Amino acid sequence: MSDKPHLRSPVTFAKDLGGLMLYYPGQAAVARAPRRVLSPISTVGGSLVRRMAGNGAEMRAELRLLFGDNPLPRPEDDIIRDAYRQAMFNEIEVLRYPHLNPSTIDSTCVVEGLEHLDAALTKGKGAIILIGHFGANQMIMPALGHKGYPMSQLSAPPPVWADILRDTRTTPLWEKVLERRWELEQRLPVQHINVFKFLRPAFTCLKDNQVLGLAFDGGGGKSWTQVSMMARTANISTQPIQLWRKTGAVLLPTVVVREVGEKRHRVIIEPPLDWQPVKNRREETRVNMQAFVDRFSAWVARNPEHYLQFMLMRRRVRGTDVRPFFTDYPALEGGLSAEEAEQRLKAAGDRT
Repeated sequence: MSDKPHLRSPVTFAKDLGGLMLYYPGQAAVARAPRRVLSPISTVGGSLVRRMAGNGAEMRAELRLLFGDNPLPRPEDDIIRDAYRQAMFNEIEVLRYPHLNPSTIDSTCVVEGLEHLDAALTKGKGAIILIGHFGANQMIMPALGHKGYPMSQLSAPPPVWADILRDTRTTPLWEKVLERRWELEQRLPVQHINVFKFLRPAFTCLKDNQVLGLAFDGGGGKSWTQVSMMARTANISTQPIQLWRKTGAVLLPTVVVREVGEKRHRVIIEPPLDWQPVKNRREETRVNMQAFVDRFSAWVARNPEHYLQFMLMRRRVRGTDVRPFFTDYPALEGGLSAEEAEQRLKAAGDRT
């Protein structure tokens, strides 16, 4: 099966039209619906998207590459089914961002490990909440922001993807969805820092002993290192390690987990990572990045359905990535060179 999307295909049009209906006329209704109805909605919606995706054929390929010869934690069909349901549930949560506040946040998620964050802030150099695109990872922002923790989030505004994927994915309907998603994300109680712009606000955040959230597995970056992630080798930006090294902040691996059928997300802040000094600077970067990925991989091994949607996305955009996320992707004709991808990324960032 080809990985190349067909922008004018009925499947693409149906997906984009469904997304547009969900984010515009559907947003108000879903945002005010009782939480108990989110699971039934995501079950139906996730099953529909899975069928449109050939029963998750590409996602199955990613799952098998991830585990290699190691056994899966559950039957493959169950994992694929739940991956689509989880992705739909998390997408619905975005529609509810404007209605989250200090009095409602506890009905949406519970935070475990706040003692690690509080201890980190007593050191006076700020705390880096390092995440992956695992589960409803953005729920970290309202979970901490609505509990009174001043927080900044280093990330890419969603509309930037429309520019990056102009030739391979972008349609007018999808652009509308991305614009609406960005409007909703800006309602979260954090300061958004554009990863494509100057990073001075990120350093200021930590200097002021605040919380900085960022993901380790994004597609941007200027320097890279390779690490092992379960049975695969991944290209990872060194940006998180550089921030950690330069600021002396405490780095806290964090994940968001929600078991199928549960109404609330669990935001789990783990004990801090200890810096591992190595004489060679490049190897020091790799060793410390690997230490984080080892922590993260343990969660992926237990709950692969939380990560498969992101893995599928990175597989599909590998032709426009500066560095493809994994090194074992099947060959893809017509992809950009690293230089071309970097220029496109910079141009898209400049327009945000």
